[in-house]
Amino acid sequence: MINNKSEIINKLFFNELKELIDKYNNIDDKTVDAIEKIFTCIEDEEIKNYLIRDNCKLQELVNRYNKLENLNIDEAIFFAWYNLNINTISIDKASKYYYDLTTSNYIDVENHLIYTNERDLRQYAKDELETMLSMEHHIDRLLDKDMLIDMWLNNTSKEEVLEEILMSDDIEDILNLSPEYAFTLTNGIEYRYSEKEE
Repeated sequence: MINNKSEIINKLFFNELKELIDKYNNIDDKTVDAIEKIFTCIEDEEIKNYLIRDNCKLQELVNRYNKLENLNIDEAIFFAWYNLNINTISIDKASKYYYDLTTSNYIDVENHLIYTNERDLRQYAKDELETMLSMEHHIDRLLDKDMLIDMWLNNTSKEEVLEEILMSDDIEDILNLSPEYAFTLTNGIEYRYSEKEE
């Protein structure tokens, strides 16, 4: 019973409650199986809670499971984590991002870098350094005055500077990242993410 004394409000409440009970009593077995599989296979409580709170995203996963007759749980983890922490995306877009992530061990998307570890960022860092070394702010941050003088006196090429920076510093520091734990896949591989500095 609700606290409101209005008879009509109580009738509306019980009518909605009956509809809700009917909705959950009429879920087909295939959907129940899909939901059970999703929640049994995902260990991260934060992701599970997100899927419970966001029924639409859970329904997207269930629809994908029913359509494909299978569900990649790691892709589901990534999909839910991304929606929870970065931005709202569809399962189809998450699937593409997930493929790119697992292929190269990092992705650069929506001003965020998602990656396994900094070793996998070496080529990415090298490409970014090309641009960074044309900006005064980054030159000041990455190279001290003595280093610049030494490079100038020795006619050090830009490629040599890039290689020296990549060998001497940690990649997350070079890229000015502030990594945070993101998620762990079912195979135990842990991912991190960081917002990129503009």
